[in-house]
Amino acid sequence: MINVLGGIGLFLLGMTMLTNGLKELAGDALKKWLNRFTGGTISSVLSGTLMTMIVQSSTATTLITIGFVSAGLLTFIQSIGVIIGANIGSTSTGWIISLIGFKINMQTMSLPFIALGVFVQLLAPRDFKAIGGLFTGFGLLFLGIDVLQGGMASVQDKIPFDSFQADSIGGQLILIVLGLVMTVIMQASSAAIAATLTALYAGAIDFEQAAYLVIGQNIGTTATALFAAIGASTAAKRTAMTHVLFNVATAIIVTIGATLMFALTKNVTTFINGSFDETLGIAVFHTLFSVIGAIIFVPFVRPFARAIEKMIPEKGNHLTRNLDDSVAKIPGVAVEVSFNTLQDITKELTTVIVSLIRSKKMTTEAESKLTLIDDAIEKTRLFMDAIQSTATKDRHKHISLLHALDHLLRLTKALREQNPSTFQLQSTLTQKWLEVLEVVLVIIDEDERLPEISVLLMETSSEMAAVRRDKRNAYFEHSVENVVELETAVSKVEALLWIDRLVYHYWRTTARLAEYQTATKKNRHTETEKNVAATE
Repeated sequence: MINVLGGIGLFLLGMTMLTNGLKELAGDALKKWLNRFTGGTISSVLSGTLMTMIVQSSTATTLITIGFVSAGLLTFIQSIGVIIGANIGSTSTGWIISLIGFKINMQTMSLPFIALGVFVQLLAPRDFKAIGGLFTGFGLLFLGIDVLQGGMASVQDKIPFDSFQADSIGGQLILIVLGLVMTVIMQASSAAIAATLTALYAGAIDFEQAAYLVIGQNIGTTATALFAAIGASTAAKRTAMTHVLFNVATAIIVTIGATLMFALTKNVTTFINGSFDETLGIAVFHTLFSVIGAIIFVPFVRPFARAIEKMIPEKGNHLTRNLDDSVAKIPGVAVEVSFNTLQDITKELTTVIVSLIRSKKMTTEAESKLTLIDDAIEKTRLFMDAIQSTATKDRHKHISLLHALDHLLRLTKALREQNPSTFQLQSTLTQKWLEVLEVVLVIIDEDERLPEISVLLMETSSEMAAVRRDKRNAYFEHSVENVVELETAVSKVEALLWIDRLVYHYWRTTARLAEYQTATKKNRHTETEKNVAATE
């Protein structure tokens, strides 16, 4: 039994290192590729399938998908297609194990990979350490299968597999539950499938028992998404629910039609292999399981999405609906989520300032909005603090957003610190600013116009600063000449300083957001030039 547990542990460690290495090496490329090729439902399914096959983790694909939905790069309907595709892509582990894992001496193959990977991690430059993790993970994965295989052979007589025969409904349900529990405990369907294939190869279970275990494991793989969705954003909860409903519904359909599925699996396996190989048959069964589910669900993606949206409506602060702690683990996506959130906060804050200028007082509605904005700024700060180390090319964009966040915080503090009645003292100035803000409200959602907004506000801020300097001196001169009371002059100066402060921080917020957008466009332009050069 110790060998079985140790083998599973080695497999899980190897799979984790392999997945992390692949994500680190191909993370940005995967993001761009997913964003580019995820359009309609069919292309979304294909994207999810290929992406999961590359990173060898449906959980990683789900996490990236949640991030893209949060960032507004994917619609919820598109994310459903990606999740369906991720289920198909997750079957690749079974194919690798059945086609390679049992055909060669895994210990002989795994040890050189582990040695090479460790040396690369210890001696290579930082940019190449991920490659070492990739090799080490690959070696540990197959070493785990080797240890698991030896352990399974020794414990098969001690585990009463004969008590869970697949020839009765009760036995089938027990096997499905066992498969579910295996995946929940291991927190990885790939490890559970590896254990099942090893048990089948060792003769501990038969083909039908293994098939029902796989059905349960396919349901159990949703547990990770469910755990991740606890306390997460609405997007994460909806994605988790998509995963659960798709896998459970597909499992029910396949269980009801198990006899037909087994016959189809044997025919397909025989066609591929020339004869029926049980371990390869499980890989085929798992693939057919997921493909049939996709065929059934794809035509009904839109009504399915509407049903989930009704089940899980949007709640809480709408400004922070996309901030999900799990997304912070994917720096490139997390930075983009932060940008969209800060842009939404800026737009909402603009409506508060416009209301303040028009009403010349803080209305109840504006006060309520400002409270939501304060909450959103704090949550955004915590989210951005949790973002893991960003790549060099994203570093400048990340810093720009931190500056924007700081200016938003100072802007809201200014709104709360000064009595809004001071607007009455400077009607000409505030009217000009009102006109500028009304223009901003119309175009702030258009990312490409952020530099235009920044320039407009820079000019306004410069004019405001010039007026402040001139009028401040004039007010004090009037006081000396006894034209106005000193208290009135000081009150007018305070009003000038306050308005100037508001305009300045508002301008700097939009300037930093414009910096982010300009950097993003520059990166895209550079990538396009590289692609053109490559084709030439």
